[in-house]
This record gives sequence, C-alpha cells and structure tokens, in this order.
Amino acid sequence: MKQRLKRLFPEVCNGWSELSGYHRFERLVSLVLSVAIAGAVLVAMYYLVIHVVQLLFIQSRDPFDYRVFQALFDMILTVLIAMEFNNSIIRTMAGGKGFIHVEIVVLIAIMALVRKFMVLDMEVIDPWQIGALAAAVLALGGCYWLVRHANRMKDPSDE
Repeated sequence: MKQRLKRLFPEVCNGWSELSGYHRFERLVSLVLSVAIAGAVLVAMYYLVIHVVQLLFIQSRDPFDYRVFQALFDMILTVLIAMEFNNSIIRTMAGGKGFIHVEIVVLIAIMALVRKFMVLDMEVIDPWQIGALAAAVLALGGCYWLVRHANRMKDPSDE
C-alpha cells in the first residue's frame, strides 16, 4: 500500500517522515485541492470539447465570427488558468517550501485579466470598466515586477 501511494503521489509522500504535523496537514490539504481542481479541469475539458464541436460545426453559420472565437478562447483560457493554479499547488508540494509563491499567484491573476479582456464585448462595454481593468493590469504588472525583483535580490542564482 505504501509503495502504491508513493508511486501515485510522490509530491505528498517524499520526506513525509521528516515533516512536522502542520506540514503534513498542509500537504494533505494541497493534495485534496489538487484532486478537486483536476476533477474540475476534466469536467471543463469535456464541456470544452462539446462546445467546440457545437460552436464550430453545428450551431455556427460563420465559424470565423469573432463572437465564436471569443467564446472558445474564454473556455480555453479558463481551463489553462485552472491548470496553472493546480500546477502551482503541485510544485509547492514537491518543493517542500510550504507556500504558493506570490509571483505565481500574480501571474495567474494577470492571465485571468487577459482572459477578461479577450471576452469583452466592445460594443456595449463601459469605458470606465476598460479603464479599471487597465489599471488592474498595471497594478498587477507593477506587483509582479516588485516580487520578481525581490526574489532576484534574495536569490541571485535564480536568473
């Protein structure tokens, strides 16, 4: 049983005996989150394939309509964001550092904003909403630069 667990979940089992109680708890929570997100990604992929077939081949008279591509990219980017978030959880378990890096969280937030920009309906969008999203992108870009700069100052071998 132990060997099977080690083979299935090496990120969780590696170094288990040396971990404190809290770090074990943290790894178990990360594992549950990872499995839940993986399940959500699988369901999203199922619906994505169904929607791609419907949008491109069944419902759409014009597969090159920009609304069709907006809908497709919306679904694809949602799955990619979930996968990246899950990847950050798995890397945290494998690295043994215990925390999701702020840099990764900021990058995921930037991806979510990019997704939002791609699916905006430019015919009905309020200019203030575009300005607010642009300010959020600038703020996240500045935050990313600060975090990245701080990480490079802390560990210069990371370049």
